[in-house]
Amino acid sequence: MSPFNKRRAFGQHFLKDRTITQQIAETVLTEAKRGDCQALLEIGPGKGAITEPILAMLKSEPAVPKLILCEKDRILAQRWKDEALSSHFKLQIEEADFLELTSQHWLQSTPLAVVSNLPYSAGTRILTTLAKYPHKITVMVLMFQAEVAHRLRATSGTKDWGSLSIWIQNRWDVKKLVSVPPRSFSPPPQVNSEVVILTPRALARIPNTESAENEALFENLVKTCFAHRRKMLRSSLPSSGIWREALAQSGIDGTRRAEMLGWEDWEKFFAAALRLR
Repeated sequence: MSPFNKRRAFGQHFLKDRTITQQIAETVLTEAKRGDCQALLEIGPGKGAITEPILAMLKSEPAVPKLILCEKDRILAQRWKDEALSSHFKLQIEEADFLELTSQHWLQSTPLAVVSNLPYSAGTRILTTLAKYPHKITVMVLMFQAEVAHRLRATSGTKDWGSLSIWIQNRWDVKKLVSVPPRSFSPPPQVNSEVVILTPRALARIPNTESAENEALFENLVKTCFAHRRKMLRSSLPSSGIWREALAQSGIDGTRRAEMLGWEDWEKFFAAALRLR
């Protein structure tokens, strides 16, 4: 049996639809060129469904000076190391779990573009790691389980609107690129997937959330409010700490639920929290 057929231990579903892989490759390279990116990072290149069309296009038009491939599967990583030895294009291979790498490994050349068919089990954690660098990453073209993608681009008042939606959209614009059905993979997963394009906003939607300290406070606020999303805010917020007082000072009706708050509400709520901190 081929070693590639034994990769289920890593939860891998290899993308095989060439129309979709070509669309992903063309999109990320177009955006990378527009943003004058100095490198393109692909997380989990696998057998090269996205990587191969990227390399083919880079041979004819070098949209970026360097391609960084992060692959934790030893057998697949070796394939790309061999490719790097014979390639006329600059390839940097990181044989590691992306979540275990320090940012120094993949943020050496910026601005950076990112592309990935993300693993379902770690997709959100990888995204939140990447999303902390809106001033260094120009574009991300990422595939998620459709359910997660819907949350990323949700709007207030919908069932998918939640803490992840708000935290990401505060610093990033998110739009759908393409839906990906199970038959586009080998082996096919039991869920639908979706590719989204994330581009950094010039300014955060919520003022004063750019610093690491304030961003952590805003993230804490949003997560606390959505911890009991079906409850009214006045009864769901903890009795200790600043959140109930911030709610009162914000002027937001405490009988509302977190999912019904729009950007103007979050701005008032966070401003009150900053005053009380």
